[in-house]
Amino acid sequence: MSSMYVNPAQKFVTYAAYYTNAFARESIRDIERLTRPMPQGQAYWSEVAQRVKFVVFAVFSIPLAVALFIPSATCYLIAAAAGRGGFEFIGPKSSGQPVVPEQIDVKVVSLNANLQDPWSPFSGGTVPPFEPVADCASRIAAIVKEIAKEQPDVFLGQEMENLGAQDEFNRLMRQEGFSYFIRDLGSDEPVRNSSGTFAALKAPPKDIQFIPYPAQDRSGLAKWCRQGALACTIHGLRLVDVHLNYGDKEEDQKSRNRQLKHHVVPLLKGSPAVAFGDLNCDTSKIDRVAAGLEGFRNAFEGQTTCTDAGKHALRGKISSPGGQACTDCDERIDGLIYDPNQVEVVNSSVKQLCFGRQFLSDHFMTVATVRIRKQIY
Repeated sequence: MSSMYVNPAQKFVTYAAYYTNAFARESIRDIERLTRPMPQGQAYWSEVAQRVKFVVFAVFSIPLAVALFIPSATCYLIAAAAGRGGFEFIGPKSSGQPVVPEQIDVKVVSLNANLQDPWSPFSGGTVPPFEPVADCASRIAAIVKEIAKEQPDVFLGQEMENLGAQDEFNRLMRQEGFSYFIRDLGSDEPVRNSSGTFAALKAPPKDIQFIPYPAQDRSGLAKWCRQGALACTIHGLRLVDVHLNYGDKEEDQKSRNRQLKHHVVPLLKGSPAVAFGDLNCDTSKIDRVAAGLEGFRNAFEGQTTCTDAGKHALRGKISSPGGQACTDCDERIDGLIYDPNQVEVVNSSVKQLCFGRQFLSDHFMTVATVRIRKQIY
């Protein structure tokens, strides 16, 4: 299993590349900010001043970002050549951590957090990860605050791609009692985005593995992401964090079916296991045989778990007569897949993370407590 983890050399050059292209990300964020609608009233001239600053910064930073492209690309290539692994497992700094006893119920929070800086405003209708939201210093802090309210044993994340956001997220989650983290640094495939899969746990995980979806089982833009399923075991329960192929075309759904049938469902068969995450499809409307889901249930099937309302709010769009945000773009695409003969879902809920018109993600947070069924022989 050691080959799945980044070695120190990989991690060093990966971070070197990440910080080298920071100016490019800043420029893209500023350009995106210039495309937002102007506020009305007293905030108008304040926004004008901010945009002048953004233009000045972009003028000076873009040439520098271009100049830094070569060393940045070189660092990513070195990281790819330095080893095979792309994942990092982070445990407690001291070995004197108390032993966590086994427990019957495991509470899990799952969220596609849209930490795709600088693409988050475009892809999820949220502000970038480090911009403040409501009374929180950053969107990252606001997400951690909402997770902590649920007091879960495990957090499973998708689209946790930004390395700086990962670091800040881990720091804040440690303050909430989480001691173990599994994250994808994307070190061995520099021309693709990382898988974005992530796990934070309060007890040590066992049997960690990552199952990548091969190129023939991905389609569209997903071919440029290292998508796959991240799996680990805690308290005897196998947890699988998934992010399936996105897109609305027929070929995209066929890709999702293959990913489920050939790579995700085999992880759930024959033992207590659950799969959380962004399925990018409504399981009530797909061919369950083609997806390999015969005998399995989705605890969140039919429930709205995602919305594009944040994109509308960020762009100043009001699409319904009562001044409410978008009412025609809700999606039912997140899931909790399990075999009812192996696992019982004690309770589950879906929670929208929104402060006023500021969304923490385009996906809602899914929460569930699961229990291994006792086998009677």
